[in-house]
Amino acid sequence: MLFYERFSAGLICVQNPPEPDLDQLRLAIGQARVNAELTLEELAERSGVSRQTILNLGSGKYYGDMRTWLKLSRALGISLDELTAPVWRDSHRDDS
Repeated sequence: MLFYERFSAGLICVQNPPEPDLDQLRLAIGQARVNAELTLEELAERSGVSRQTILNLGSGKYYGDMRTWLKLSRALGISLDELTAPVWRDSHRDDS
């Protein structure tokens, strides 16, 4: 799908960016925690994010907010981009 953006030189046609697959967030947090060799309780303590919130993220009941993901990425010792990378995987499949 295409859309147009207005620039000082006029309009240009650009392709829509891919939509993130937010369901992948639940897998991302679990895999990152395992990779960091942390228990749920250790991640909660290090991040300041409640155990219940982490459980809700891991089950897909809650996507979280930016503050939550920033705290988790710091506690896991990885960048926010690394932590959330799975939401962009295979997003190029629907380039219509």
